Amino acid sequence: MDRSGGERGAAAVTYALMVAIIALLLVGGVFALGGSIQSAFNHGGECVAQPSECEDDSGGTGNGGGGGNNGTTTTTRPASTTSTTITAATGP
Repeated sequence: MDRSGGERGAAAVTYALMVAIIALLLVGGVFALGGSIQSAFNHGGECVAQPSECEDDSGGTGNGGGGGNNGTTTTTRPASTTSTTITAATGP
């Protein structure tokens, strides 16, 4: 007697149940965090539209430095070696 068909059906039910639980958790998370996420996006949109209205200490200062050269750019190029020879023609 072959029982592999019944075991496959049980495995399919198990996987379907796991997918359903994960989907419920995702939907629950969206509902639980939806208000705060929407608030964050609305505040970000307002800051883009009117940056002067966003100076409420909710963000950084914007001058993180980053270990750079304080806004200057240095470019290093190899020296070019060009030689020009001018020959004067003497005529009759």
